[in-house]
Amino acid sequence: MKKLLCFFYFIVAMSLNSIAANYGLVNLGLVSQLVEIKYNSEACFSKIATDPAVAKQRRDSALINYNEIRVLTDRIIYQLSADMRSKNSVKAYKKLSNYYKTHDLGEAEGENVFIESYVLAFKDLHIIYKKFVYPDQPGVTKGLITPAIVLSIIDTGWTITKNIKDMRGKKVDGIIELLNNLRLNSPQELLKTR
Repeated sequence: MKKLLCFFYFIVAMSLNSIAANYGLVNLGLVSQLVEIKYNSEACFSKIATDPAVAKQRRDSALINYNEIRVLTDRIIYQLSADMRSKNSVKAYKKLSNYYKTHDLGEAEGENVFIESYVLAFKDLHIIYKKFVYPDQPGVTKGLITPAIVLSIIDTGWTITKNIKDMRGKKVDGIIELLNNLRLNSPQELLKTR
């Protein structure tokens, strides 16, 4: 059953990638937007860092940009996790998830004060992501999904499936585990898999 779920997760991820390449991603909420940032940032960095034709200065710049996105993502995820644990409630996550079903991470409208700081932090993350990984310029494309990224997708799917089963009834721990799986891998981990 677990293998079937991982295979299904892999097929869905590959389908979303081809749909995204052709038509743009459909906004499904907070997690879907964080998944896009995670995989595209990792693919972009891996592609630049392992291409021998790319100048060292550009590779160094890609590492700096990737780490900036990684720090911003970790900052938000860790704070959200800490807030949920301290209140033993998933209320903040639910409000953010509902908000981002109708908004892009780059938007920051006057919203509920309860999640306002998160909305502003996500906007900062989205600005950096759009600037360095996926600029809206003709001729600039997202990083391609490589075998290393496919293995990462399978591993993430397996981890999420396993941990959701282990976390039955523990909402806060389950959401935190899901969010932790959306954190960007370290540059060393990405380059090790190539």
